[in-house]
Parts: sequence; structure tokens; C-alpha cells
Amino acid sequence: MKKIYISITFIILFALNSFSQTPVENVSGYITTSTTWTKDKIYLLNGFVYVTSGATLTIEPGTLIKGDKATKGSLIITRGCKLMADGTQDEPIVFTSNGPIGFRNYGDWGGIILLGKATINQLGGEAIIEGGVDDGQGNATYGGGATPDDNDNSGILRYVRIEFAGIAFQPNSEING
Repeated sequence: MKKIYISITFIILFALNSFSQTPVENVSGYITTSTTWTKDKIYLLNGFVYVTSGATLTIEPGTLIKGDKATKGSLIITRGCKLMADGTQDEPIVFTSNGPIGFRNYGDWGGIILLGKATINQLGGEAIIEGGVDDGQGNATYGGGATPDDNDNSGILRYVRIEFAGIAFQPNSEING
């Protein structure tokens, strides 16, 4: 009889644990409309994820975002777009590796790249960010070109923790996000 109770207890605990896991939403490609990520999910960045077309990505306090190690997940906020990551002291927004705890290390994923429209010290006022993120569609360009905007605003990063980011794409071409 005692074995039956123990078996039933383990089955119930296993079932409760299965239902209590936070769902994972895989994110890849392009975010072209304003989007909000909520703390009731974990967001997994697969490869280079571009916020484009003037979109704003808003991230709620307490949200967990993981960069996929195998695909060097990275979040790229292109010119004219915004990242509104406004965490709190009690609920910071965390960007981290999807590696298991205890096995995470710097360079597990790319990180966050903000590409603005301000004046830069390059001929022509524009440049392409290094790190292999150029998609051939202009989504890796930064600087304002002939009409820079030194008041450009790419959003907010407050109470945000970024862990284990930075990849070496090629020698002398890395993302230090």
C-alpha cells in the first residue's frame, strides 16, 4: 500500500512540474511590426533576429530571453527601430545563454546590437557593423549618412542583465553584444 501512495505522489509531482514549465517561443528572422514580449514566456533567439521597418520591440519586466548557442542567437535593432527593455529592480530583464546552468560561458550567443543614425567618423557617414550580421538588405548599416540624427533614440535598456554574450564570427570580426 505504501508503494502505491509513493508511486501516485511521484506521478502527481511529475504532472504538476510538466504543467508549470514556462513555455518557450522560438524567435528568428525579422520582427517587422511593433511587438511585446511578456514575462509568461521564455524567448529563444535563433540566429540573427532583426527588428526592422520602424518597429518597436517592448520587453516586459521579468522577461527571460535566451540566445541559442548553436546558431549564435543575436538581437539586432536596426536604424529607426527601438528596443524598450525597461525592467525593474525586483524584475530585471535577463538576456542569457540557452546553455545549461553551470556550463554557460562568454561567447555562447551574440548579444544585442543597436544600430543608430547619429554622426560617425566614417567616410560617407555610414558603415556596416562587423560580426557577420549583414543580411544584404541594409539591416547591418549604422550611422546617419548625409543626414545624421544626433538625437536618434533606439529605446531604453534599464534594469537589464546581459550574460555570456559576444561571439567571434571571424578573426577581427566579432559581436561584443
